[in-house]
Amino acid sequence: MLGLAQANSAEFDPDGPHSVVCLMDEQRNVTTVGGTMRLGAFQCAIKPGTKAFAAYKSTSISERHRHRYEVNNEYRPRLEAAGLLVSGTTTDGKLVEVIELPSHPWFVGVQCHPEFHSKPTKAHPLFRDFIGAAVARRHKRLSESPDREKA
Repeated sequence: MLGLAQANSAEFDPDGPHSVVCLMDEQRNVTTVGGTMRLGAFQCAIKPGTKAFAAYKSTSISERHRHRYEVNNEYRPRLEAAGLLVSGTTTDGKLVEVIELPSHPWFVGVQCHPEFHSKPTKAHPLFRDFIGAAVARRHKRLSESPDREKA
């Protein structure tokens, strides 16, 4: 999105010139890893009018986390100017929790683990809406197909 040829995550390239994903501040001096990461349920503020809001039907959610890395806030203004929508943050607005690409049919990325709240008979709202968007896109493509008109 930003044209940064060496953009990366500090997890994979700690010395890279553009760590768009970086180690969380509170993790910087951790020497013994294990249960020291951001672990457990955390509150998230969701922006109305977003795909995340449409899925959750709420401006406040709680989801499970297990990570040490986050979107680097130094790049956040540039990412947003390039079209990335930060649709969910920690309640203080400091950490990015949910991102979207409004120009895409359904591009939503989350920092949490929605798979922990999904069941075969009751999908997590993000999975439900992702599958719904895929089905709708397929139906649209089929209805616009030239082969369909010949039939």
